[in-house]
Amino acid sequence: MNRSARRVLLRLFLLALPLVVLTFVAVSLLSSNVDSLHSHNALTFASKVIQPCGSQLPLEIVAPTEPSPSSLPHEELKRQLKQLKQVISQLEDRLRLQGGIAPVGVAVASNNGNDVPCSISYIQKQIEQSEIEKGKKWHNEYEIIPHSLFTLQAYYSTEAGMGRRVVERPIGSRRQDLQEAVSSALSVLNNNRDRGALPQPAAKTKRYVASDFVEGLYRLDPIEGTQYELWFNHQQQPAAASTDNHSKRANLVKVSLLRPHAPLVAVRLEQPLQFEIPIVNIIVPLSGRLSAFESFLNRFKKNVLTAGQSRIHLTVVFFGDKHWNEIQREMLIFEKASGFSNFHLLNMNSTFSRARGLQVGVEHWENSPIEDDVLIFLCDVDVAFDSAFLERCRRNAQPKRQAYFPIVFSQYNPNVTRRYTRHRDDSQVPTLHKDTGFWRDFGFGMVCTYRSDFLSLGGFHGGDETTGWGGEDLFLYRKYIRSTMRVIRAPDKNIFHLWHPKKCPNSLGPVQRRDCLQSRGRNEASYDQLALLLFSADADGQSHHLSESEI
Repeated sequence: MNRSARRVLLRLFLLALPLVVLTFVAVSLLSSNVDSLHSHNALTFASKVIQPCGSQLPLEIVAPTEPSPSSLPHEELKRQLKQLKQVISQLEDRLRLQGGIAPVGVAVASNNGNDVPCSISYIQKQIEQSEIEKGKKWHNEYEIIPHSLFTLQAYYSTEAGMGRRVVERPIGSRRQDLQEAVSSALSVLNNNRDRGALPQPAAKTKRYVASDFVEGLYRLDPIEGTQYELWFNHQQQPAAASTDNHSKRANLVKVSLLRPHAPLVAVRLEQPLQFEIPIVNIIVPLSGRLSAFESFLNRFKKNVLTAGQSRIHLTVVFFGDKHWNEIQREMLIFEKASGFSNFHLLNMNSTFSRARGLQVGVEHWENSPIEDDVLIFLCDVDVAFDSAFLERCRRNAQPKRQAYFPIVFSQYNPNVTRRYTRHRDDSQVPTLHKDTGFWRDFGFGMVCTYRSDFLSLGGFHGGDETTGWGGEDLFLYRKYIRSTMRVIRAPDKNIFHLWHPKKCPNSLGPVQRRDCLQSRGRNEASYDQLALLLFSADADGQSHHLSESEI
């Protein structure tokens, strides 16, 4: 028995007891010392090849009958060995499926509790269940998913909500998706036209092209898939000229498409980390604002240090000489009260720049005796977070692979919300509710990334707006998304931007000041609360405007 056959025999033995019979047959085929097979009947082994999102195709393997001793050609043995290896691979996949884990790249659908490969019948079932074929009964008005209207140049959606862009140009993956839908619909129309399934257009040689597309409806159902309904101009030869609008509408042909979801596929399994958790260096730029810094330290002690968080470092970059002594004194008091000494306090005698402060804070780590690379969290003094956020920061950032840009929950002006909401919130950290704040999806200032990745991308170097407020967060975010780094962007329920009075001086550049004013307007209150604040005086004759100190 040659070495390859022994390896195959060992592998078969380790698979499972039901494979023992197949092992004996394989050994018999490959051995030159066997005079004849134990059975003169052909052994037929039927298996099923697992096709990704395809049908189950039977694979039949037949062992040859009556081979003469020592007469099998070398090429025939190699062919049988290759065939046997294929069967083994297929059986391994079946064992994985029986164990509940699909091999990577193989889709598994649930069919009455039994896992079966994705097939045409599964896709047909998705089509039959979709709302394209027939309507559904919904429990309430919130269950239904609204459609979005689109053309080749514009996309109209309600996903963004009030106050956001009401019409957008399709870009990125959405543009590619809609273009593919239009292209597929054109193929359907032209194929059916060629077979005579559609009435012929006026010009016999005319085929449907993209310019015939009028508009479409689009929506993404998390269960059924993406649904498309597209309308195209279909100019028939009129019997008589007509300007009736009903006749024009009758000349539209509709194509309905469905991109059904495939069954879930196991792609990656990451084991728990066995090595020591990484240090998180929290970097905070600061200029003045002693009371805000004191509140930050109190929240840091209460929500992070008392929760047992270890391997935390704090770097504070302070701008200017004024209040520098008070900042140092505050840090010494904090160290004595909390026992926390893992901090750096840096001073820069220049005009405040958030970008410059964060850049200096990141670069300063090279003077630290602690490990070279470190996980950095770019933060602000008006941000509240806890230990759960820091754990999520560690999970979602990976060196040379992934960075985390959390979407922060931004607090409304509590002086407004306390007047007009039934959700009383007297704690330092706001509750997640539409009356207390909103997801700050236009802000990219909070970042969890590794220091080595930040520096390799150049950090904030190269930006035009490097002084004062705004612009630096989007500049850094674009560097990451234009690199090969994977960016995780998601709402985080454990980090908050606390409301504070925002000033937008005329000394800011025009773009910065506009962004500052827009941000100030969004942070004040919800649309309902602003309406009550503005119009309630008309109803009761009393003014409800905020005082200067409340703004």
